[in-house]
Amino acid sequence: MRRYELVKDYVYSKFAEIQYEPLRIAAISHTASVDTCITFLAISRGIKPEKAKIAALFHDYAQFIDNCPHSQHAKLSSIYAHKYLSETKMFKVNEIDDICFAIGQHSKKEIYDSPLCELLKDADVLARFLENPDMELKGIRKQRLL
Repeated sequence: MRRYELVKDYVYSKFAEIQYEPLRIAAISHTASVDTCITFLAISRGIKPEKAKIAALFHDYAQFIDNCPHSQHAKLSSIYAHKYLSETKMFKVNEIDDICFAIGQHSKKEIYDSPLCELLKDADVLARFLENPDMELKGIRKQRLL
């Protein structure tokens, strides 16, 4: 999990630079929540958590760093993740591809993808629910939560 710790330090150091306090707090709290949820889900599904936890760290990265439109955040976050993970020289190409694909797909909650994608989608829904249990979930989001 040394690689995870390295990525975590990087992502949170970038979030610490966000000047607008509510956005900085949202970035840190939501990312931490998704990270916790994905750990639990990965273990419960018999999946090693390292890649999942790294995907969780970067899944909304562009939304918080660039304050980009929600419709573009998954794709842009996967690009940021790919660039950073490649630069570390600590990951195999297929690991980077798996992580970045999951990040890029995580907003497409209505379609089924790889187990890593599904972990990230489900952890994101669970985290949002835990952040606000009164929120009304409909359709696929409700199914994912259940």
